[in-house]
Amino acid sequence: MGFGLFLCVSSPLLCAATLPPGFVETQFGSNLGSSPTAMAFAPDGRLFVCLQGGQLRVIKNGALLATPFISLSVNSSGERGLLGIAFDPNFSANQFVYLYYTSSASPIHNRISRFTANGDVAVTGSEAVLMDLDNLSSATNHNGGAIHFGPDGKLYAGVGENANGANAQTLSNRLGKLLCINADGTIPTDNPFFNTATGANRAIWALGLRNPYTFGFQPGTGRLFVNDVGQNAWEEIDDGIAGSNYGWPTCEGSCAQPNTNFRDPLFQYGHGTSSTTGCAIVGAAFYNPTVNQFPSSYLGKYFFADLCSGWIRLFDPSTRTASAFATGVSTPVDLKVGPDGCLYYLAQGNGGQVFRVSAVASQPLNISVRSGVGTGNDVMISGFISTTGSAKKVIIRALGPSLQSANVPDPLADPVLELHAGDGSLITMNNDWRDNTPAQQQDIINNQLAPPNDLESAIDINLQPGNYTAIVRGRSNMSGVGLLEVYDLDAAATSRLANISGRASVQTGGNMLFAGFIVGNNIGAAKVVVRALGPSLVPLGVTNPLPDPTLELHDNNGALLLMNDNWQDDPNQAAQLMANGLAPTNFREAAISTSLVPGTYSAIVAEKNGATGVGLIEVYNLL
Repeated sequence: MGFGLFLCVSSPLLCAATLPPGFVETQFGSNLGSSPTAMAFAPDGRLFVCLQGGQLRVIKNGALLATPFISLSVNSSGERGLLGIAFDPNFSANQFVYLYYTSSASPIHNRISRFTANGDVAVTGSEAVLMDLDNLSSATNHNGGAIHFGPDGKLYAGVGENANGANAQTLSNRLGKLLCINADGTIPTDNPFFNTATGANRAIWALGLRNPYTFGFQPGTGRLFVNDVGQNAWEEIDDGIAGSNYGWPTCEGSCAQPNTNFRDPLFQYGHGTSSTTGCAIVGAAFYNPTVNQFPSSYLGKYFFADLCSGWIRLFDPSTRTASAFATGVSTPVDLKVGPDGCLYYLAQGNGGQVFRVSAVASQPLNISVRSGVGTGNDVMISGFISTTGSAKKVIIRALGPSLQSANVPDPLADPVLELHAGDGSLITMNNDWRDNTPAQQQDIINNQLAPPNDLESAIDINLQPGNYTAIVRGRSNMSGVGLLEVYDLDAAATSRLANISGRASVQTGGNMLFAGFIVGNNIGAAKVVVRALGPSLVPLGVTNPLPDPTLELHDNNGALLLMNDNWQDDPNQAAQLMANGLAPTNFREAAISTSLVPGTYSAIVAEKNGATGVGLIEVYNLL
């Protein structure tokens, strides 16, 4: 594997990758100006990028900082240099950063050291050498370099065999191996070869590797996949299991003659220049993020790339097959899934760049609110925003009698629907949907949104961007359970339904406040905040607010996804709410901040102690 630099001779846009439909990419930070080798996200969201020449650069809030975190003196001949980075599992407290690099001091060797961060730079003189690896020959290739902490809190390192296959099969050196050490550099006594190897070689965790330049642990399961760069025939994804021997140099890829002493790869691909072949496997990224941004079909899959062919593919561990994802990447060297659930790739092309690949975010399309409808201030009120852009066509419905077929008790016998502008002025109203013009009735029917009962209401209208309020009352002061729905019939419009709310009386039993919404129109997850308010409604003139609302979020199967009582219960979520300016003003109120893949969802507001009162539920779509 080599680090020859590939240059795009025209604008960077002409070097953009070709992605599946529904995905887009943007450059993350400016050009690095040198040959990058690896990258890692700090727990606080900063992205650290290793440059072969010894600089560790920092991308913070999407901008490449001018001052490197550190500039090391390294030997950067061939494939040597600054090659790997990892963050201590307790980084927030100890600020430890670990680097794998080729020392410039004679005799030349690779080294794993720990540094202490002080903000965006390393503390001067903080280097603590954890392990000096074996001295290198004159061969400058096959150094490995990836380092990662495993779920056991130990530090793992992939070390190449220094272009000497015999190194991979001996326990007398650490070349051609996967190593495991403690965070302080000591060797775990439960390492598989601790009692058979001696001295520093007890750090050997697996052997028989040629050049394990990248590897990755699966979040949640801790499963380890090792990418081993081949010689003339095969690139491998190996199952990282303690004590394994992966066969190099006896075997490249699966052994031609089965050998019980060696572990064959989970997946291999051949050498060539096609969309499925290449020269050197790189990148190691399981898609198991804390926040999903890609469609759910990507969960549990493993991204890998090829240095020469410039593609990114997706490996399915359950079927041991791979499928295409991206092509046209300018010499990729590393892949990471970010804290935002997007895929980041590091490429040497065009002077070194990081790109962020995201699925085009979905949006709430159709929303509904179901609750009891009373008289006076206890009517059902729903607010929604149509954002800046073009006019948007919507159909708004108020249902009552047809809810009986869904076993809803005491349905509103004859709902009346009003639509108001942001200033409170009445735009239009409807009692029975058949009161609409023939053209409007036909449009409602054509969109398959005709209410099942003629006493139910519907409004078919084009709305300019702005704030709107829909109100459901009972005709002649009737009361009962009603359902208010807003349908976005113009998903192609530049405007969108962004923030949706429903206010109504919350009772006990089945008469809680329900809000349903559909996330769709694109393949990516939508960032949403759902809030349940009660006490803070008093300044708005509500005399009987819900004293202590609780909030539940369910999927279309009714399964509980998330719940919240008081919005400050989860410090991380509270920080997100405050950052987005959506923290409730009363600590007893509830809120959920999350990302939702396309689908149908429902939110339920109840009262913690069984009390009743007026509650407000809100759904915010964040960009």
